[in-house]
Amino acid sequence: MKKAMLLAVALLLVASSAFGLGPKAYIGIYGDAAHSACRVDPAPYSPVPAYIYILPSDKGMQAAEFAVSFPATVITLSSIKNPGITVELGAMTTGISVAFGEGQCQMDWVWLYNMSLMSLGTVPGAVAIIPHPGTLPLPAYQYATCELGYPIEPLVKLSSLHFYQPCMVGTQETNWGAIKSLF
Repeated sequence: MKKAMLLAVALLLVASSAFGLGPKAYIGIYGDAAHSACRVDPAPYSPVPAYIYILPSDKGMQAAEFAVSFPATVITLSSIKNPGITVELGAMTTGISVAFGEGQCQMDWVWLYNMSLMSLGTVPGAVAIIPHPGTLPLPAYQYATCELGYPIEPLVKLSSLHFYQPCMVGTQETNWGAIKSLF
């Protein structure tokens, strides 16, 4: 009975940390508004939706910095930013910094950009979040929490949007011993 209870609690802990607010914030690019599709196989020259989403940590998110890498065979037809974003500096491909208006702390999944992309062929590739080259001391993808002074913390890259190839979703490695040590 004790082992069954330990297993149930461990599974609940892993499930809640994977899908709810926790100590880390995540960023990813998805092919749908439900932030679940990381692979698309469109007909060439057809528009494809893409969304950049962030899942904030339990400290919330006020601002973010990152860049986006596009394969040579994928072009951007249009890009719409979240209307809550009041400050936007830079460009996605060279590094962008965005901030939500004062008092608009984000505490749940939030989309930053809704893009319409087009593939010029069926060549495999991925649209990916990459480090903002202008962050110091090193290029990074990072965000400002909603705590006093808006401290900067790293973002964890969760997914890229893969064209014509399987997608890989970022995970954190752990083992059963590490989970058991929590109890």
